[in-house]
Amino acid sequence: MDSAKQHSWWNTNLSKIDRKIVPREYQKLILDLVKLHTKKDKSVLLELDCGMGKRVITYKLLTSIFPEKKFLLIVLSSSSLFETKEFLAEEYGGVEGFNWIGPGVGNKFAQKLIKEGRVILCTPQKLNNIFKKAPEDLPKKFDFVIINEVDKIVRRMGSKRVLTYPWTDLLERLTGSLIIGMSGTLRDSHYICDADQIELRKELETLKEFIPNVEFIFMEYLAGTDITEYVKETTVEAKPVEDPAIQQISQIVTEQLKQAYQEIRKELSEENPAYLAQVKKIGPQALFQAPVSTDLKSKAQSLSLIRKYLFSMVSDQLKKFLWRLPDVSISMLPVMPKKITSVIEIARESEKLVVLCSYIKTAKTIRDFLVREKIKPFVLTGQVFDKNAVLEDFRTFEGKAVLIMTPVGERDIDLPEAETLIVFDCVRTIKTVYQRIKRIRGGHSIFLYYNQTYEAKKVHAVISNLLERYPWSTKWKTETED
Repeated sequence: MDSAKQHSWWNTNLSKIDRKIVPREYQKLILDLVKLHTKKDKSVLLELDCGMGKRVITYKLLTSIFPEKKFLLIVLSSSSLFETKEFLAEEYGGVEGFNWIGPGVGNKFAQKLIKEGRVILCTPQKLNNIFKKAPEDLPKKFDFVIINEVDKIVRRMGSKRVLTYPWTDLLERLTGSLIIGMSGTLRDSHYICDADQIELRKELETLKEFIPNVEFIFMEYLAGTDITEYVKETTVEAKPVEDPAIQQISQIVTEQLKQAYQEIRKELSEENPAYLAQVKKIGPQALFQAPVSTDLKSKAQSLSLIRKYLFSMVSDQLKKFLWRLPDVSISMLPVMPKKITSVIEIARESEKLVVLCSYIKTAKTIRDFLVREKIKPFVLTGQVFDKNAVLEDFRTFEGKAVLIMTPVGERDIDLPEAETLIVFDCVRTIKTVYQRIKRIRGGHSIFLYYNQTYEAKKVHAVISNLLERYPWSTKWKTETED
């Protein structure tokens, strides 16, 4: 089926589709608030937790609330593009005047679709390329622009560009439209730095700068509705792992990293005391962007990465990063990290378990040990072509099963079938951690960490922030829940 036939098919079959979607009470409130704010010519940023129906909100905006308005719907990845197309065009009953612009659609045909369609679905990169070659008035044809995962347009570490590519240009082109941005969370911060200073700024402040005249709808605003009936509470547990070998290497690396930090601070105190004052306020992460010699920064960055690898990689992969490190011998490494032993122990007591880890080698090693235990493993990484097939096999498998996922493999995945999730190695970004543990829509999340190492402090700090920022859906596991 060619592009023209494919896009016309969606519009000629709407009469065959049943459109019975009844929004929940809290979803009705969101729709009423969006209607109220946009009537006053204000954009809207919506924070709605994972699994709470952002797709339903989108569908109702397109079909019931603003059935005559022209919409641009932007999703951030090709996988989201195809999934969104499926639920709009098939699962949810179709949308009048709907067209989607995929990777293979030519520029001229894409412009034609934008001119003729009422609702256009596209990725930001594709859209920006279309607008570059289109008449200047083409981006001005939209009444509303819906941005899915709007928080991700902000760079975690920004300098000249605060937004991820191509959002600076794209938002400038869309200034005539009202923005409706949606995200599971709008509660994180990011760094903005240049040669002289570094600033820790709230994502909300940056979003307000680039999306002016905006109103916010937070989760707290929905209190008093039926939202508590649908929020899936996640219990959180920090589980220590004893591994003397990892503990010893961690202590050595941490001491060397402290020394590297001291050398950077010393140079800053002599050359740029103002920046050093900002470091004291923001934290040691700011040292990696400090205006000091490249050698000093490279040393600190290298040691920081090695410590991260120590807690997340298996020995075979870790060896190549340790062999030049002073006071550390490859022979000090354990044959098998004790975290993997902990994963196997938890898997024995679980029916459907999800394990999140950072590296493919770690995922495959966990898989191999599960096979020895006669527990069925499923692995999902960026190397897997058909992830839906893997997910379906995991969901329908009868018996104990473990799904092991790396960050690329885990994108855009919901797994309500699993009751337990293991965070094998934890990142610092609270928003990312929250989005990961909500993959299983409630249940129990276990954070593994090596006891008496820097990782213990890091994991407890992350969980503490997690519970503080998302009190409606996260809580500590208590002894009575064992």
